[in-house]
Amino acid sequence: MLKKTTPQKFLKVLEIHLAEHCNLYCFSCSHFSQLAKEAYYDLKEFEQDIKRLKVLTKGNIERFHLLGGEPLLNPDVLKYFALLRENFTHSHIWLITNGILLLKQDESFFQTCSKLNIELHPTKYPIEIDWQRVDELCKRYKVTLKFYNNAKIEKNSMKFVLNLEKQNDIYESFTQCFMSNFCVQLKEGKIYTCNICANIEHFNAKFKTTLMPSDEDCIDIYKAKNYEEILEFLAKPIPFCAYCDVKNWKSIGKWKRSEKSINEYLI
Repeated sequence: MLKKTTPQKFLKVLEIHLAEHCNLYCFSCSHFSQLAKEAYYDLKEFEQDIKRLKVLTKGNIERFHLLGGEPLLNPDVLKYFALLRENFTHSHIWLITNGILLLKQDESFFQTCSKLNIELHPTKYPIEIDWQRVDELCKRYKVTLKFYNNAKIEKNSMKFVLNLEKQNDIYESFTQCFMSNFCVQLKEGKIYTCNICANIEHFNAKFKTTLMPSDEDCIDIYKAKNYEEILEFLAKPIPFCAYCDVKNWKSIGKWKRSEKSINEYLI
């Protein structure tokens, strides 16, 4: 609890969606990517946001996670790599992918990853992918390849329970959540303490619900005075935490695909 509510000295991880939608459709996805329509981070807006972030942080962010959705669905993925590396020369940049499209990338993809030091950190799912071939390509082009989870362990499914009546204690939800003040996400000029709040729009659009974040649930990077203000904001419960029934979050065992049902998020 103390770690959650203590501001970080600097952002250790910042997540950015390059694509909202996905090609895998996981059960009860915490990013709601299986529910999302095709959409990408606008490239010009991305550039503006990254430049503003550089000013605020003086380039001091330990690691970026470029993900989604499935980031390789974005046809301009190499342009995002270049813009991010240009502004954050010393940060680690990880591409978090399900791996489905890795072997469909051309030579320029692996060359760019090598040149810009973009690391590939795929999550291993129980699906057919020739990981030996992926490993060979990465070795050929000198690209770091390391599974986001354990290479010998296939991903399980989680059930992320929401309370549509917003009745949970926000402090309890925040301090017990493994994502708050860790899975920090930049989205359209705003920073969120977790990805559920950042991406709830897809849940609302699919199920006609109104779990709407307020201005108090995120911090605008164009209004923030300095880095410290952002770090302090991220270490505090937000009103949206009342929607998260964290005590009932649980692993359901073997990974499975989503049926895109609201019951995946209800008790």
